[in-house]
Amino acid sequence: MMKNINFEENEERLLAGTYQKIPVVAARAEGTRIWDAEGKEYLDFMSGYGVAILGHSFPAVKEAIRKQLDEVYITHASVYSPARSSFLSELSSVLPWNTSRMFLSNSGAEAVEAAIKIALKYTGRKKFISMEKAYHGKTMGALSLTHSNKYRKSFGDIIYPNVEFLKFGDIEQLKKSLQGEDVAAVFLEPVQGEGGINLPPEEYMKSVREITEETGTLLVLDEIQSGLGRTGKMWAHQHWGISPDIMTIGKGIGGGLPMGVTAGRSDIVATLEIGEQSSTTGGNPLACAAGVAVLKELRNGYVKRAETQGAYLLKRMREEIGEHRLVASPRGIGMMLAVELKIRFLPVLMNQIQGGLITLYSGFNTIRLLPPYIITEQDADAAVGIMKQALDRQLENSRVS
Repeated sequence: MMKNINFEENEERLLAGTYQKIPVVAARAEGTRIWDAEGKEYLDFMSGYGVAILGHSFPAVKEAIRKQLDEVYITHASVYSPARSSFLSELSSVLPWNTSRMFLSNSGAEAVEAAIKIALKYTGRKKFISMEKAYHGKTMGALSLTHSNKYRKSFGDIIYPNVEFLKFGDIEQLKKSLQGEDVAAVFLEPVQGEGGINLPPEEYMKSVREITEETGTLLVLDEIQSGLGRTGKMWAHQHWGISPDIMTIGKGIGGGLPMGVTAGRSDIVATLEIGEQSSTTGGNPLACAAGVAVLKELRNGYVKRAETQGAYLLKRMREEIGEHRLVASPRGIGMMLAVELKIRFLPVLMNQIQGGLITLYSGFNTIRLLPPYIITEQDADAAVGIMKQALDRQLENSRVS
């Protein structure tokens, strides 16, 4: 670790100011913990925005990366790669189609970009439907499908214009919008992430699948945050017994290394021809080796662990803070959880950090949690205890002021 450097000041001076920073310098991490430059310990329920699904420095992932480093760690996708071939086989075995194809990139947003191209070319149609509170990324195509005006307002003249935003969960509104023959695809998060951990009504997903099939509209499910076991099943859409035409995958798939996947039925993805979509580092052997290790661990029990440990964490949140004066409701599924507050989240978030817990947030009043699947019940109890203290502290501060 470099001495005599103020890491915060250096980043503030040199890094583009596009991130809402929190006052933590992550100097070391292992398992469910992060330690700052001064040695203070934090429970990490942010997990790199949902990337560290197996926690930090997971042994099997580290070993896969080390081994690949000794072989070959970068080749372009125009060269065949044993690591890439292994990853494609491993991922195809858990995809919802009998025959599938995949485009490999470096992030979830890139996966969405490829899905947009595939949908436009396969259908020959020009319009997309997305959802209010949807988040699909911030690159120009993905931003077109992201609902929040705070991300869109500076770029309204150049993002893709043919997108209609509907209320998440309103099937009648969707039926009306699909009456014509101009919609290429419906883009949908099975569980909205940045929107606040919003679950659909029970019959909604099945109805969406039925209507899109009837109208020849592609169903593109964004499983970037909700997939890979996050909700207690390998893919969130499995909770409703459906399968999409195209699926976007990201975050934890590379074990912490940048990776995105656009997967779909073979006949649909095969629409893309040579040169129409590519990536210099997409599908590189290093990320693929890490991805194989991640998928093997998920299949060997960690998806089930996300279900059971997530249920325990939600139960403890409901027991300890569900009736708190500052809390509207805890909610979620698996390891995709949130606590909606009756006040703005910021003071509570900062109190949590001071108490040794790092989480995410949504909107103005929601604390969001994406813990690694390896958390223990003791980790869950400790996190809920810190959350309760943070709420109590804010309640006391509001009384004093």
